[in-house]
Amino acid sequence: MFAPSTVEVMQEMNITSKDLGSFSVSIYLLGYAFGPLVIAPMSELYGRLVLYHSCTVLFLLTTLGVAKSSNMPMLIVFRFLTGLCGACPLTLGPGTVSDLFKQEVRGNVMAIWTLPVLLGPSVGPVAGSYISAALGWRWDFWFLMIAVSQ
Repeated sequence: MFAPSTVEVMQEMNITSKDLGSFSVSIYLLGYAFGPLVIAPMSELYGRLVLYHSCTVLFLLTTLGVAKSSNMPMLIVFRFLTGLCGACPLTLGPGTVSDLFKQEVRGNVMAIWTLPVLLGPSVGPVAGSYISAALGWRWDFWFLMIAVSQ
């Protein structure tokens, strides 16, 4: 969702480096890559439910941090932390599906569970571009907070 509004962010924060603008988008994926390394072992110690709830709260707080960012380093750090927390459902989801459904129907359920994961990268930038054009780049993150808290 954030990628279409990087130009607006760079103008607001007086950043001229296109590399830094690209980094502010891709740092989320770095957090997303390292998240499972932390979350998976913690689920063995504390259980999945505790991590689902704590990562959701942390995701909301770090998304709030991104929305309220006043400079690029702050935005980048909060984007990384948001990616770290946002990796929780993808890390723990297949195990949860496996626990809740019989083996005969598990494939169908996993197909349904995977659909938003596949559609998100396609729909997100389109929605984000409309939201940021109409309301400003910070509203991409306000919208995410509203959607996650529902």
